[in-house]
Amino acid sequence: MEIDDTWIISALQGILPEQTLQLLHDHVLHPSSTLRIISSHALFSMQRAAMLLQPVVSPIAERGVRMLQESPDVVFFGFLLALLFMAFQVMIWVQRTISFFTRLAFRAVLWMFIGLAVMAVWQRGPEAVAADIVVVVRKVVTYATIVKDIWLSEYQKYDAQTRASAVGGGRVPMGSGRSAGYTRSGR
Repeated sequence: MEIDDTWIISALQGILPEQTLQLLHDHVLHPSSTLRIISSHALFSMQRAAMLLQPVVSPIAERGVRMLQESPDVVFFGFLLALLFMAFQVMIWVQRTISFFTRLAFRAVLWMFIGLAVMAVWQRGPEAVAADIVVVVRKVVTYATIVKDIWLSEYQKYDAQTRASAVGGGRVPMGSGRSAGYTRSGR
């Protein structure tokens, strides 16, 4: 079973240097090379194992095919499992595609902001950019303080309502607070 692999050498003729092509011919593609000897022994061993296992495997395979012909439910169940497997594979593929493009978009936005920052520093100078950053940070901190104050006042209202309902045993009006009209039990 001789295989002619000279097409590999001719295909790689313009790509690899002549010394590498000669090395490939002498040590990989030559019939007496170690790689060829190992591959031929492995192929011979697989053919021998297939011949030895054929009398054992063929009756089992024939019995399985006969069982499949007699019981179409097993075939339907196998088809259903294969269909579910393919659907899950498609879902995983879609998820990977979406996550890849999301990462790509976020990286593009990151590099856009880095480029904008470099262009701003280049055009306006580091001092002016630092002053702009300080102004933006000051506005963000002011906004965060306003949001914190609103949140704290709402929390204090909620806390006062729950304390009043716990002390008086009364009900909190519907739709206010976390309990939304329910009283605490066990106190």
